[in-house]
Amino acid sequence: MKTLIASIGLFILFSSIIIIAPNEYLDLNFETINPDGKQIVSWEYKGDQSIINIDTSNSLSGKNSLFVRINHPNEGAKYYILLPKVYYKGLRSVEISVNIKMPFEKPNACFWSSADIDNKYFCSASTNKSRLSPTLSMFYTTSTRYIPVMPFSWTSYSYELKIDKDPSAIYIGLFVTKDRAWFDDIKLKINGKPIHDLAFQISHN
Repeated sequence: MKTLIASIGLFILFSSIIIIAPNEYLDLNFETINPDGKQIVSWEYKGDQSIINIDTSNSLSGKNSLFVRINHPNEGAKYYILLPKVYYKGLRSVEISVNIKMPFEKPNACFWSSADIDNKYFCSASTNKSRLSPTLSMFYTTSTRYIPVMPFSWTSYSYELKIDKDPSAIYIGLFVTKDRAWFDDIKLKINGKPIHDLAFQISHN
């Protein structure tokens, strides 16, 4: 009887280990890394039916990229992270460069940042100045430049978010209006200084 109970206990233990997959942490290039010594940030889901995961067969450099697909036509999805507050004191500039791959000549995806000051929306910037969705109109400014792309080609984008006082929140995210898009090789600068100590936690949907 004791042997049976012990066997059941071991089965439950190992079953839980098999079922509960380990968290996957990736750097700004979405290559698997050891998260020790890095600040962990998770992508938050804010959108309709969509999937976000790592594409191990499609990358501009390295072996991975971040992939987003919309499961239903005409429904967009937004994902974002909240920049850790350790960066907020004295923050006046957030620079982002990213490579995006899209299946359309007209953009169906972008990368964006916005700032809250005193918990109120203050300003924003993105890789696309066009209004892609009424629900995201506040994330687009006329100061950013759209670079046309050919279908399924990697294109580099960059923008700078400037603020004149310490923020209460900085959001960095991506938006896909329809179909699918890939993101790779993100570079982040705070006040002109490259930031390398962030690791993304990706949940495979």
